[in-house]
Amino acid sequence: MKKLLVSMLAICTVVAFCACGGAENNNDAQNTDTQVADTQTVVADTQKEVETEVVADGKVNYKVTVVDEAGNPIVGALVQLCNESCFPSATGEDGVANFSLDEAKYKVSFLTLPAGYTYSGDAQEFYFEEGSVELTITLKPEA
Repeated sequence: MKKLLVSMLAICTVVAFCACGGAENNNDAQNTDTQVADTQTVVADTQKEVETEVVADGKVNYKVTVVDEAGNPIVGALVQLCNESCFPSATGEDGVANFSLDEAKYKVSFLTLPAGYTYSGDAQEFYFEEGSVELTITLKPEA
């Protein structure tokens, strides 16, 4: 019983000591928050540098733009570039799917078409023109 009382007294002392810090502890918390934010910024900056290095390391930025017949971007089209392996990406708000890959001849195809759209022609596989890294594909509304 005596050991239990001593342990409880030690815990209460620690709690009281921490609670008594008042504004001083708040400053420590703010400093910790600032340090965490600074660390996150450094990590984000480092990730940007790494991504840039990867792109600069012999990779090519391929861009596939998917639009409707009026030229409006189509969001959520799931396209893939295939060579020996396939690399999927979805189009964003701007209708663009970006790929950072080794330079090669890639076949471009859709994994899924957005609801309400179909191909505007007979082709269901597309290729970049010789020397080009950008391709625009036009879809039409389903009939």
